[in-house]
Amino acid sequence: MTTTTPTTYTAASATNRVDRLAEQVRRLRTRAASGNLDRWLLIIGGVLMPLGVVLIILGWAGAARTPLPFEQNDYLISGGILGLALVISGGFTYFAYWQTVRIRESRTQAADLTAAITRLEGLLAGGAATAGAAASKSGAAGGSSKSFVATASGSIFHRPDCAAVAGREDLTKVDPAKTKLRPCRICSPLDDAA
Repeated sequence: MTTTTPTTYTAASATNRVDRLAEQVRRLRTRAASGNLDRWLLIIGGVLMPLGVVLIILGWAGAARTPLPFEQNDYLISGGILGLALVISGGFTYFAYWQTVRIRESRTQAADLTAAITRLEGLLAGGAATAGAAASKSGAAGGSSKSFVATASGSIFHRPDCAAVAGREDLTKVDPAKTKLRPCRICSPLDDAA
């Protein structure tokens, strides 16, 4: 008699088996994942529809050569009904191809649109950060709270970051102690200066 020794599994061999299984799953490819599904649908639909038309024509030709109805039944069943079924199946397969292409294009367009919106958000956020940094830099360079501006023909002076004068190019620096201009009610420049 022969005796067999039981095989013992260690943690290393279990890990090795899991790694091999994971590698085999990574190599597993399906037709849908490889991107050839739409091509196969096009080929199958392109073959089934003309084949069905050919069978319908052959069934008609066979039934047309005999005047006896019982002889025509075989041709109508084998050629006509089978041909009609192939034409319908080919039509549905071609429709599936068309839908597959439409869905792929829709997903591609959605991904492109999302990427464009993300880039646009990044540019807008970068532009806002740049404008905020420029305003704080100009405020720090001009003596921070003691730097005020006014328009050439205005009767009010503002802080440089006031919303009423944001983005204007025709601003002049103003000293509130030496001017007869009134302070802005929006930015209240004298409140911050005190």
